[in-house]
Amino acid sequence: MGGIDGMNGMNGIRWHARRSSKRDKLPAMRHVIVTRFSVPRLDPATAPLHADRGWLDGRLAPFRTYYVPSVQRLRVPVVLLCSSQSAEYVSRRLADLKWLSIVVQDGWYGGWRGSPEQIVTRLDSDDALHEDWFRRLDDATEAAAAAGAEVLCTKDFLRLDARTGRVHAFRRREPSPLAAFLRGANPFAHDHKVLERHYRTHCLPGPYLLQVVHGGNLANRPPAWWRFHRRVPPARLAAFGVTPPVETGEPSAAEA
Repeated sequence: MGGIDGMNGMNGIRWHARRSSKRDKLPAMRHVIVTRFSVPRLDPATAPLHADRGWLDGRLAPFRTYYVPSVQRLRVPVVLLCSSQSAEYVSRRLADLKWLSIVVQDGWYGGWRGSPEQIVTRLDSDDALHEDWFRRLDDATEAAAAAGAEVLCTKDFLRLDARTGRVHAFRRREPSPLAAFLRGANPFAHDHKVLERHYRTHCLPGPYLLQVVHGGNLANRPPAWWRFHRRVPPARLAAFGVTPPVETGEPSAAEA
């Protein structure tokens, strides 16, 4: 595909061609956010979706609605991982986002790495990030690293039901999708649920992640009792850069 080799400007998006053994260095930034947007999934039934325009448009809608307003105000560079068959289309659709770079990746677990001086935050494309996340990381990193931690993970988070406008607080037994990887480590080498099996981790308390229920992106089953499922005021969304929606209707199955 034209425009992939090397690094050149295309519609304001930087493109990187890379091999999994190389490091992609973003200029002089302590923090970087990496998001897996459109790469082939492991399930053969859904693996081809990464190149489907309709599916990509469905991903771009919540990305624009929640991720973009939340992240762009934080002034941290973002790497978006896209397959070679989807990168050009995504680049055109996101050409106005000058703070975002696209890395071509055709494997689910990838291999993108930052520099050893960088802290890499993994964030899903339909989620939002608390405004104090990077300040919290800066406060905790030195002590966590001295204790041997390789990853700073989270287990508390908020969840917004986009249909009803209701917000609930949750807690997971295993790490949530939001985590920070020290020394520029690949944030997608393992699924978030098993991070504690593969890394020395330090858990940061408090909800720094906002998940959004929209359509079928989350399992339609009531949460387990141990998740401390409780409703919180929509005003909490402001810290994530998300405008509180007008509450309407009955709670969905995902928040019941």
